[in-house]
Amino acid sequence: MHILLFIISIHVSPTDLHKMLFTPEFENTTADPNSIRTLNNILESINEKVAAPPQISFESDYGDAYTQSNQKHFFLEKMRDRTLKMVVPAVEPPYVNYVNFTDAAVTEKGYGPGVVIEILKEIGKRLNLTYEIVPASGSTWGEYLNGSWTGAFGQLVRGEVDLLAGGAIMEYDRSVISDLTYPFQFEPTGIMIRSPEKYEDDTLLIVTEPFSWEVWVITAAVILISGVIFLGMTNILRKVYKEMSVTPFESIWVFFSIFVQQGLPEQPRSWSCRVLVALWWLASITLSATFTGSLVALFAVDKTNLPFQNIEQLVKLVKQGRFEIVMDENSFTRTEMIARSKLPVYKDLWHEMNVNHKVKYVNGISRGVAFVRANPGYALLGPMATLNFYAYSDCKVILLTDGILPVYLSIPLVKHSLYSSYFSTKIREMVERGFTQKWIADYRSYVAMQKINECNSTTVGPKSYLDLKRAQGAFWVFLVGVSIGLALFVGEFIFKFFREKVILNTAIAGLHMTKHDDGVKPFEEVTTISSNSIQNIPNTGNLDSIQPSEPPLNENNIADNWSLRRRNVLNLSLDLSRIAN
Repeated sequence: MHILLFIISIHVSPTDLHKMLFTPEFENTTADPNSIRTLNNILESINEKVAAPPQISFESDYGDAYTQSNQKHFFLEKMRDRTLKMVVPAVEPPYVNYVNFTDAAVTEKGYGPGVVIEILKEIGKRLNLTYEIVPASGSTWGEYLNGSWTGAFGQLVRGEVDLLAGGAIMEYDRSVISDLTYPFQFEPTGIMIRSPEKYEDDTLLIVTEPFSWEVWVITAAVILISGVIFLGMTNILRKVYKEMSVTPFESIWVFFSIFVQQGLPEQPRSWSCRVLVALWWLASITLSATFTGSLVALFAVDKTNLPFQNIEQLVKLVKQGRFEIVMDENSFTRTEMIARSKLPVYKDLWHEMNVNHKVKYVNGISRGVAFVRANPGYALLGPMATLNFYAYSDCKVILLTDGILPVYLSIPLVKHSLYSSYFSTKIREMVERGFTQKWIADYRSYVAMQKINECNSTTVGPKSYLDLKRAQGAFWVFLVGVSIGLALFVGEFIFKFFREKVILNTAIAGLHMTKHDDGVKPFEEVTTISSNSIQNIPNTGNLDSIQPSEPPLNENNIADNWSLRRRNVLNLSLDLSRIAN
């Protein structure tokens, strides 16, 4: 069958296209210059719509596109060989990359026209349809104001066009005045900010960054608790299994040694202590492997500190005046979702936007990206997939992983359109067979091939070696260890000196007490000597003159002689009462 397609091509060179998509022209404005609307006008219109929903006749068959999609008879003969008028509200990759239905355009540009254009192209081939593009009027998508619809939806309501070629957010008000097809994409709202400064403080990077402070605190607590448990078990089991004897410090040091992968000087003997130590070994191996992997990741990828991680933290920063919201003025659907939400976080956000005016509206997503790229302290809320491609191609902006306010996207057709059921059925088939995700993945691959994500080759990638700046933490740990070791070394000598001083003073005091004690002694402190120890003694005949062959006493050996006197408790043959004289 010969297929005739009416093609209207918007010719854009590849270079100009990338400039338009990834480096859009920035204008510091909050509205289209042709129809200036202040921030107060925008907020007033949204408040009016939220407070008093539009009085539209709800006598409609909402959902016909879904119920009729199961019917096998689509009046194909009536739908064939027709011309459908359409409006392209906006060029929003990956849904509308460019407007050209020919295969030659795909070959020339290297990527497809987008999900919506691919869907229309496939359905056009099946029904031999012709698409006529009608210029958009007013704002991009349009809204319901003062009893009428503006923008692209206004053209659809007035019958000027048959469909809107774009990914429209599915909401009830729109379903009343149009036929929304089967959704081809589930998309959350993304949060984009300017890329913060790279992580620069590498003083203790190698020590503190692999684990968070919570992990370090818990590890220290577990070491202490395990030491206390081990101490109690050894004290109890020492009487039964002759378990090893440890002091409180030694007990804690056992588990610290295991944590730093050191051996034990003595192994426990009981099974209960062995199991406790073995499981600690297993846990320490896991922690060590995790620590090593985190270090590798830190050195392989530059670390970026984000000012917030989720919407709750963003709202706190907005309250503090550190951040403001940026949104597209051409579609207020997401703004209305925030205004209508009953969740506390969105209520707080809407209060800051509506009362404190901490929001800026720009003319299009591309200008919103350029705005946050040039100004820190702003967060752009927009379609996740579209923002993802901007973030993927430009390192000056970053997109948070978690999205908010999820929505469904569909293609709006004129109300009671003959093509509603057919479009929904074919879109559902394409979604189920993975064509929509393939088209998105193909465009992502094209962006990656262009290497635009390398910031136009102006940035230098992570270093392949570990320099002193990033490894200085290990040397700081070494210096701290040396300092503690030297301090303990000096402390041990000081402790030994004072300990011997105390022992010496105690010994001297005991000797003086013995010398001046005139009372009756219960027994004499004596010792025995062998015949070999009495040599070269003058034959005086006076046994009292016999002295032990020992050096004279001084302060260095008083303590040793005092211990000797205490051990001689038997009254045997030799009186040693004069040993201290």
